[in-house]
Amino acid sequence: MSSVQDTKASVDISLKYKEAVAPYAPDMERVEKDILKHFQSDVALIPQVSEYLAGSGGKRIRPILLTVASRLCGYTGASRHITLSVVAEFIHAATLLHDDVVDDADQRRGMESANIKFGNCASVLVGDFLFAKSFVLMSQDGDIRVINAMSEATRRLAEGEVLQLVNTLNLTITEDIYTDTIYRKTGALIEACCRLGAILGGASKEKEEALAQYGRNIGIAFQLVDDALDFVGDARGWGKPLGADLEEGRVTLPLIRALAMADESEAGDIKSAMESDTGREAKLGAVIMTLKKYDTISYAMEQARWRVEEAKSAISACFEPSSHLDTMRAIADYVVDRKI
Repeated sequence: MSSVQDTKASVDISLKYKEAVAPYAPDMERVEKDILKHFQSDVALIPQVSEYLAGSGGKRIRPILLTVASRLCGYTGASRHITLSVVAEFIHAATLLHDDVVDDADQRRGMESANIKFGNCASVLVGDFLFAKSFVLMSQDGDIRVINAMSEATRRLAEGEVLQLVNTLNLTITEDIYTDTIYRKTGALIEACCRLGAILGGASKEKEEALAQYGRNIGIAFQLVDDALDFVGDARGWGKPLGADLEEGRVTLPLIRALAMADESEAGDIKSAMESDTGREAKLGAVIMTLKKYDTISYAMEQARWRVEEAKSAISACFEPSSHLDTMRAIADYVVDRKI
């Protein structure tokens, strides 16, 4: 497929996604309002940091998936999906605050990261507040199945972050370990959101597991695309410097694949680039040459597309055709073909 055809296909998928999620816009507006409402605290720094992070934007993919999955399963309620969407976003936001401190990041979604603007201590502590607030909201909801699902996802998320930390600059990391890491740090929460949709809709165990499988694969695909775009995305739309993973010593799938195929000299160049104190542009350029030689960014994207097809197959086998099912498929396609 030519680059012109690629661009047209991406535009078509993006348009299809926007059209598919448009009916849920009123729900997403309520989620935004409730996020701001629950940011409030009499400790002034908490809403200040939280609202700054919220103001930097975000795809809100977790609330959308939770909402659409619940409607797919027959949920007709007016409020629980909103509250649980806020829970998912608070857990996600807390991890972003903590991640930026661990990674010593200076940008988030094209803006100065919260840890740079407010300091590391404020970012960590407000992240703790958001974790605590999410569990307050779940306890008020009162469904032990919800609490179990989100607690398990949060545990896995923390494990994933630790796995990523201990494998920093580990050039011998395998694809299996990498996949397990991104499942935990990204896929587990998205999986839980889809599972919550099934719980809200009173779906059968079979349908709940199909949605969980969908969410698990979508989450892994989402991170695979993020890791590929770190090398080739549009830096302006991407919202962070290209090569940030390389700068932080993260060995992602494009690098793992390149290291498996590279000769000793090329592998040495990658290692030197990751450990060097030279500028980001020089390091990124040297590594990208090897990634292009072995076409490893395309390999990562192929893995993401395979995950998306697995996700769509899981729900197509369990649910009757409907507009909600079409939306779930459109979200899956968007995850892998987005540019930012």
